[in-house]
Amino acid sequence: MYVRKKKNRSGTVSVVVVSKCSGKYKEIKSFGSTNSAEEAEDLCNEAQRWISAYAGQEELDFEDRMGGRKTLLRE
Repeated sequence: MYVRKKKNRSGTVSVVVVSKCSGKYKEIKSFGSTNSAEEAEDLCNEAQRWISAYAGQEELDFEDRMGGRKTLLRE
């Protein structure tokens, strides 16, 4: 999933969360449309936070609790 800013014919910018599955794009959630760049950035940040909460953990953390890096060993 990712955030898409889409320009409309009226000159506004719509912010939506999009998913690509089986070669097709699907709009998951719309966050609104705006005329100003500042509001569009705010909507993008809100959409990114929604993706983090909705999709669960998509980033992997390879640091241990003591601040060091974990290494994967093969035997």
